[in-house]
This record gives sequence, structure tokens and C-alpha cells, in this order.
Amino acid sequence: MRSHLLRLRVGMLLIVLSWFPFAQIMIHVAHTKGMLTSDKSTTAFRLVVWGIQIVVGLVGVWLVGRVAVEEAKRSGWRRTPGRLWRLFLRGPEAAP
Repeated sequence: MRSHLLRLRVGMLLIVLSWFPFAQIMIHVAHTKGMLTSDKSTTAFRLVVWGIQIVVGLVGVWLVGRVAVEEAKRSGWRRTPGRLWRLFLRGPEAAP
């Protein structure tokens, strides 16, 4: 059960990180330091960062999805969100 908990927590962390505005922060820093000088380079940089974030988010969905399907098979789809939330917060001992 520990591997399921690790997959759930890492997957949710990856999903959250995929929504964090890394592109805007990195563009601001790069502009401040004079590394990105044109709109074309800024757009290309933004697209690369967004592409990486999409891949990170999809890996997170894949990790959480495996755990969610296993939980749904055990307890049914209606109880799955609550059970996943309890697993995420408290671990396998708290999930009935």
C-alpha cells in the first residue's frame, strides 16, 4: 500500500506543479537579466516551458489515475474522491 500512497502524492504534486506559472516567472527573470531580447525568443521559450509542464501534468494524471481506478474497483466510483483525499492526507490507516 505504500507504493500506492507514494504514487498518489507524487502524482498530485506533479499536477499542481504543472499549473504553476513557471513560464511567466522564468521569462520575467530572463528579461531582467537581458537573456530574452525579442518577442520571438520569448514566445519560443514560453512554448517550450508549457510543453514541459503539459508532460509533467500528464505523468501526474497517469500516476493518480492508476490509484484512482484501483480505489474505484475496491469501493465504487461514488466513494473514490473521498477515499483518495483521506489517503492523500492521512495514509492507508485513515481510509476505511
